[in-house]
Amino acid sequence: MTKIRILLAATMLAGMSSNAVMAADACMQDREVKADQIRFIETQMRVATLQCRGGTHREIISLYNDFVRSKRPYFIEAEGPLREFLKRSDKGGLDSYVVGVANKVSLGSTSVAQFCDRSQMALQMAVKMPDPAGLVTLMPVKYRQPERSCTTASRSGIYQ
Repeated sequence: MTKIRILLAATMLAGMSSNAVMAADACMQDREVKADQIRFIETQMRVATLQCRGGTHREIISLYNDFVRSKRPYFIEAEGPLREFLKRSDKGGLDSYVVGVANKVSLGSTSVAQFCDRSQMALQMAVKMPDPAGLVTLMPVKYRQPERSCTTASRSGIYQ
């Protein structure tokens, strides 16, 4: 009977520790959060360009093109950490993740007043800003971090 209890306790402990490891893997490192924010900003600006071109927003296409050309090094640099996070958290590949973000932005844009005006203003600022991550608070559709930050989890003592 005692051997069964020990075996049962060991099995439960192993399951709990593997759950803690999986939970720790799902959190986001600071560089992954920044990479996700940069991808979110670029995706939102792409969605806005496609939705808002024409009419009073004719310049949005050239603004978007200037934005992606001037910030290309940031987009390239962000790809690695984002891919690492997606692989570690088992969220699929980058392409499907970006499509999901684009779908969320597109849906979210329907409930944002003056989405096109605000997007065009954000693009006008984006070209002038040195780091595109600084735009995250200016986005018409609010950024939502897909997982909690690892630093937040470790500060609370969960993974120490």
